[in-house]
Amino acid sequence: MNLLPVLEGLHSAEAFHPAFLTSFFERVRELEQDPGAYQDALRGKLIATVFEEPSTRTRLSFEAAAKRLGGQVITVADPKTTSAAKGETLHDMAKVLGGYADLIVWRHASDGASRLASQAAGVPIVNGGDGRLGHPTQTLLDLYTLSREWGDFRGRTVALMGDLKNGRTARSLAWALAVLGVRIVLLPSPSLNWESSFERRILDRFDYRLVQARHPLFRSWIGSDEAFLLEPRGVAQGDLFPEQSAALHKIDAMYLTRLQDERGARQGGAPYPGVTPEVMADPLLSDCLLLHPLPRRGELPPTLDSDPRALYFEQAKMGPLVRMGVFLAFLRPDLWPLPTLQPLPSGCRDHDLGTCPNTGCITHSQKLRAPWRTEGRSRRRFLCAYCDALLPIDYIGCCSSRKVHPIHSPKAQSIRPENLRPFVSREDAERESYSWGS
Repeated sequence: MNLLPVLEGLHSAEAFHPAFLTSFFERVRELEQDPGAYQDALRGKLIATVFEEPSTRTRLSFEAAAKRLGGQVITVADPKTTSAAKGETLHDMAKVLGGYADLIVWRHASDGASRLASQAAGVPIVNGGDGRLGHPTQTLLDLYTLSREWGDFRGRTVALMGDLKNGRTARSLAWALAVLGVRIVLLPSPSLNWESSFERRILDRFDYRLVQARHPLFRSWIGSDEAFLLEPRGVAQGDLFPEQSAALHKIDAMYLTRLQDERGARQGGAPYPGVTPEVMADPLLSDCLLLHPLPRRGELPPTLDSDPRALYFEQAKMGPLVRMGVFLAFLRPDLWPLPTLQPLPSGCRDHDLGTCPNTGCITHSQKLRAPWRTEGRSRRRFLCAYCDALLPIDYIGCCSSRKVHPIHSPKAQSIRPENLRPFVSREDAERESYSWGS
């Protein structure tokens, strides 16, 4: 099996785990209290920022972070000025830039672009946002903003509202909140919810369950009084969730996102969900902190800016500080040690599975075969290793026994990872001389 190496850098919130996040927040807090302590830590280091999508806060906060640490920055802010406009592949561009810089921050319109670039660069790559897939450093500053207010995330409930289908910040945040054991209320705009496979992955990875929460406020946002809530199994319910559908009495924080029309999102007939001072007066939101990755539109009116619960400008202010921490973690672990991130495998290319079902995947524009990776406890799933899309696998072969089995069978679950060979159909397996397993 042709396994590709583990990816170096930070590409996804899937790399986070509780020990890393707890330590990161503690170290950033120290950095916030004494930012000058590391003002020369990156002297002699060169960071490349490659932004192939528009950006204000992310690009400038990364560059501010590098300069505050004494590092130097080279930047690409317009893809039309690069050799990509001449047809250069992302792989080749990453390989060249890896020879120029000690670390690359990359933003791209396609899902999984930073993972592909990481295979060629030879230096750490930090994902500055890729398509609709993820934005892990935004998630770190979102969580740090909340940790400054709460300290501990245990027992907290956070609502995610707006365009969840295309909003990469909400997707990354949902995963990281599950890492921390937080209850997550889903308030997507009608027709703009994320795919069910992403939800199922959270339920399986973190032993969460899906229940319904009920409140009259929800109707104006999602068209129904009932919203889905993701929560850890075994959490003490008390009188809060005595049944599968129950009243919700408190939301600790709400994360709003705008309509992502640059990724083809359309509002449809229903009003796009948002908040107003009148809505924020509801007892459900009495202590609710407001976060937004910005830029905002009508979902978050300026009349809320003076509300002490509104943290979105404070949230943006944390950008350079948190990204200083990211640079120190990768480039100066001798000064700024942290627990190791959860490794993200770059997958295996041995298959004949066709193209990735996600048309936004980087494999389509780069004309590549999508490598696969597996996950799952009770049930093995095959994902595109670049964009995490669920691959349509129904049969699994064992390379050592040359037997093929239905994906849900006990025999398929027992195959060792190094012996896996996925197939779309039984006929595909038989064409490669695999026989039907007993």
